[in-house]
Amino acid sequence: MIKNIVFDLGNVLVDFDPLRFVCEKTADEKQQKLLMSEIFGSVDWLRFDKGTMTKQELLSSVKTRLPEELHAIAEELLATWYNGLHPLPQMKDLPLQLKEKGFGVYLLSNAPQDYYLYEEKVPNHNSFDGIFISSDWKLSKPEHEIFQTFYSHFRLNPAECYFIDDMAANILAAEETGMSGFHFKKNFSSLKEELTRFGL
Repeated sequence: MIKNIVFDLGNVLVDFDPLRFVCEKTADEKQQKLLMSEIFGSVDWLRFDKGTMTKQELLSSVKTRLPEELHAIAEELLATWYNGLHPLPQMKDLPLQLKEKGFGVYLLSNAPQDYYLYEEKVPNHNSFDGIFISSDWKLSKPEHEIFQTFYSHFRLNPAECYFIDDMAANILAAEETGMSGFHFKKNFSSLKEELTRFGL
């Protein structure tokens, strides 16, 4: 029996679109590709998400790979990227609706320490029973350890949890650790149909 709904953050509750962030800083397509590749598409960004690299370390590393003319834009992007996060309208009220139905509501997200600068952008973030951010634990999805640590920390039975994430690999990892889930591709109607099975 499902008792808890676990949400990912980016492209589940808020719109995470790095290309949009980059395009707002430069109209040059070559520069856009470089910035996307060397910031948001880099291994360093994954380290930043995981909490094993600071923002300053990320910026320093990125600058070694970018031409000098892009250094100022890179600095601005890393200082402001989260200002471009916006709640997905169809998902905005879902955590609170689920909580009012009696479900536990949790957040399990790969997110850097910047999360604490933008947490108020997360719809109904105060209604969550627990928030688990990768950079706090130096773990990241789809590692099995992050799921196991999440269950242990909140004393949850994975068989009683249902996970909503936009990455197929994360859903697979969740299933391999005992938690069923839904691969969310902004397919709101399909998610709604799925959740009706749990009494929503």
